[in-house]
Amino acid sequence: MSAQIPEDAKAFFDLANRFVALANDLTEEHGRPRVAAAILWAASRYGAFAWAMSGAPGKQTPEEALDLFGAQYRKMMEDNLARMAAEFTPPGK
Repeated sequence: MSAQIPEDAKAFFDLANRFVALANDLTEEHGRPRVAAAILWAASRYGAFAWAMSGAPGKQTPEEALDLFGAQYRKMMEDNLARMAAEFTPPGK
């Protein structure tokens, strides 16, 4: 039996999957490396915008924001690397 995913988490992953689906569509025209780089740039730009609009400037330095965003990205990347390695590594390797 699988665990129930809370509605807010389900909405989060559904939203993320929409970005992945768009990236997959764009990959046909631009290739994975360019799409991956564009996503990283877009995420950093939107993250910086969200930070600026949140009222954080003056309460949090850009360096502190970078540490927080960087730590969050690292955790997400670690989780996804482990999932991809498990999914795409042939058995016995």
